[in-house]
Amino acid sequence: TVLARHLVTTHGARHLLLVSRRGPQAPGATELKNELHALGAQVTLAACDVSDQEAVTTLLATIPADHPLKAVIHTAGVLDDTVLTALTPERLDTVLKPKTDAA
Repeated sequence: TVLARHLVTTHGARHLLLVSRRGPQAPGATELKNELHALGAQVTLAACDVSDQEAVTTLLATIPADHPLKAVIHTAGVLDDTVLTALTPERLDTVLKPKTDAA
């Protein structure tokens, strides 16, 4: 939410594809889309599990040629509050899995 606003207001992004597992059904998604639209951006909300390669391939096929993909910013993650010395390989795997699977 904060990053999408920043991209529109600070960097002038005008076409955003916002992806989450629930897409338009995610809490606050429609309100964010409306807010960004009021700021001058065209926003598409899509549901996709980005750790599923086939789903990502299908999603990428929906991107219009006149507004090609120029950047990917992956902000999903899992929180596991701890101090660095208590971060075990298992805890690190839990935290990084959403990022590494999607990458």
